[in-house]
Amino acid sequence: MMPFRSIVTTPEELVRIAAAFDEAWSEIAPEIAPKDAPHERQRLARITTALWSADPKVDLASLAVRRFYEIVSGPRPKGAADCTQRRS
Repeated sequence: MMPFRSIVTTPEELVRIAAAFDEAWSEIAPEIAPKDAPHERQRLARITTALWSADPKVDLASLAVRRFYEIVSGPRPKGAADCTQRRS
């Protein structure tokens, strides 16, 4: 179960958070061993939730991917998208 159930926000914002998680996972998943996927999905969900809590206006999917790789294996490879964009 994703920790998004504990977030208190509008239904629209919850949809945005879940969509950002799905987008981030679609980028990360090909690099994750199937046996590790449940644990890593939970890790990404916690990262996504924490990032949103800190600043709901960030480009959540990109920043979640970047933070995931920083935690798991160090900085994101050169050429990765800039993850500091803010939503308008």
